[in-house]
Amino acid sequence: MTEQDFLWYLIKVGVPIVALVTPLLKLNGSIIRLNERLETVLNHNKNQDLRLNKHSEQIDDLTAKSENHNARIKNLEQRECKFELSNKRGE
Repeated sequence: MTEQDFLWYLIKVGVPIVALVTPLLKLNGSIIRLNERLETVLNHNKNQDLRLNKHSEQIDDLTAKSENHNARIKNLEQRECKFELSNKRGE
């Protein structure tokens, strides 16, 4: 095998290898960037979940307070009705 044959075989083998490796390296870089972005999105999602849970707890507390106030108002209205009825009977 002469030096010229060796270079010819090297080119025949080297070009397809480079043609295969270059897209794989680009793909690898894209996958790495995608993973980094996905981690960022997941972190933001966790933060939003925590904030949403906190807001949900606040809404639940306010709902419970509202229900308590509604019950108290109904109780006062019933007392007022009973008081008015007893005053009308007493007149």
